[in-house]
Amino acid sequence: MVFEMIKQLKIKNFALIKNLELKFKSGFNVFIGETGSGKSIIINALSFVLGGKANKAQIRSGENEIFVEAVFENLGKMSKLTLQELGQPDEEIIILSRKYDADGKTECRINGNITTLSMLKRLAETLVDSYGQHDSQILLKTSNHIEILDSYKPELLLELKLQLTELMSEYKKLNNEINKLGGSFENRERLLDLLDYQINEIEQVNPKLGEIEEIESRLLEIRNSEKIANSLKVSFENLEGSNSAIQFIKNSVKSISNITQYNQKYEDVIQRLNSAMYEIQDLAENLKQELKNKTYSDFELEELDARLDKLKTLKKKYGSNIEEILQFLEKSKTELDKLKNVDSEVEKLNSKLNLVKLKLKTKSLELSELRKALAVEIEKNIKNELSYIGMKNANFKVSFANNALDEEKENFTNNGIDNVEFLFSANIGESLKPLIKTISGGEMSRFMLALKNIIASNDGVETLVFDEVDSGISGEIGSAIAERVALLSKKFQILCITHLPQVTAMAENYFYVYKMSDENSTQTFVKTLDEENLYPILAKLSGNKFKTEIALAHAKELKSWANDYKKYKISK
Repeated sequence: MVFEMIKQLKIKNFALIKNLELKFKSGFNVFIGETGSGKSIIINALSFVLGGKANKAQIRSGENEIFVEAVFENLGKMSKLTLQELGQPDEEIIILSRKYDADGKTECRINGNITTLSMLKRLAETLVDSYGQHDSQILLKTSNHIEILDSYKPELLLELKLQLTELMSEYKKLNNEINKLGGSFENRERLLDLLDYQINEIEQVNPKLGEIEEIESRLLEIRNSEKIANSLKVSFENLEGSNSAIQFIKNSVKSISNITQYNQKYEDVIQRLNSAMYEIQDLAENLKQELKNKTYSDFELEELDARLDKLKTLKKKYGSNIEEILQFLEKSKTELDKLKNVDSEVEKLNSKLNLVKLKLKTKSLELSELRKALAVEIEKNIKNELSYIGMKNANFKVSFANNALDEEKENFTNNGIDNVEFLFSANIGESLKPLIKTISGGEMSRFMLALKNIIASNDGVETLVFDEVDSGISGEIGSAIAERVALLSKKFQILCITHLPQVTAMAENYFYVYKMSDENSTQTFVKTLDEENLYPILAKLSGNKFKTEIALAHAKELKSWANDYKKYKISK
């Protein structure tokens, strides 16, 4: 099976890590090392590049910024769909990177393209889920609980869900058709009254194309009539009178007439002067007539102002110009005629809608009953799993809060009527409470270990991170947890921090985390181990301080137990 998985992680200047590059494989990857060596720092760095919280205390002493890069391959459907929704190119791999400096500035990139932190987190939720010291991306959102429940045996719910989806599509289509016809009788009557009012309002004003511009032009002229009259009067007097342009031309004609006998061309000059004089006389007459016609009344001014106000009122309601207002009028008339003749059509559509609503109610109740039956199964299985891994007194219940199916409110959905929430208690005598409010970090890790081993992956995430899933565990319970993590690694890529030799022995890929100090600083390093180099570590984890032959033999026996379990008891 090919997993969507994290392939590589680069970390620079994150806490005790100066420069680190890790390469992961599918299956079970384990981090081991002394307490305080920096194992959780690696997980925190991964959380950082996936959009987790950042603070200046994470920056390595003496440095100015953090940089973390994670490379993922074999992308699943959810990751590719999210890339598409985020406007990112469809690539075979995803490279996420994030910087954070001492000034609190952060820079996020997806495949080299700068993006927002929220977009980075949205994509990251399809890639990795982390359980333990950090919040789960999926389980701590109550809205996801119904999808987790439905993924227990999705094939049993599939047919009902498909039927609900089809019915909801028909339901919305019928509602849209009814709404186009005015909706209910009461709504249709209100719409008829509104349309009738709007049509009458526009028709009473009876707007004309270009009318607003004409009125505004006339008002401008009236309001400046005195200035216009003065200008016309001055222009007229300059053209005609005792000391005017016409008189000057006449004087010029008289003067030129005295020399016409000396050259024929002066006759042409006289003709041109006379032509100019006639043109000016005609223009002067026009100005005189224009001056005479420039009269107006206060009544005209009031009438134009009132008309303009009415047109502007129509513009506010029905369009930005007269053309749009007239288009609105025609559209309203058409709609009014249609609404007056739709009673029989609406009655038919309402009859169909009532039938669809009845089917929706029936199928929603069927789905709810089926979910409740499956919830009983999953409750039993999870409690058995929790008991197997050391939480014998834990209790788990799926709580249902059904939406009342009210045909009047019509609160139908594609997913039925159920609101689901997981309830949890860890100890005898404790009442069941919402899981997100009562479960601790260590309990969360083991709960998810139990849940993931009995339920199909519903979120598309195929890389799981367990931070000290075995905290406070030893002996037989440790072996049980080791078996469950190994079983899970056949379906998911696992990254796990552990202190237990049983869990370590079950892994395929081993990362030994250690730190070294000099006079100036302390630094975390990681060494990749092969199976031969693993035995001394297993011996130490088993409590043997010395690398004796017996201790190493015990380590080899433990690894042999793990290999046999994976070979013979876990089906491939």
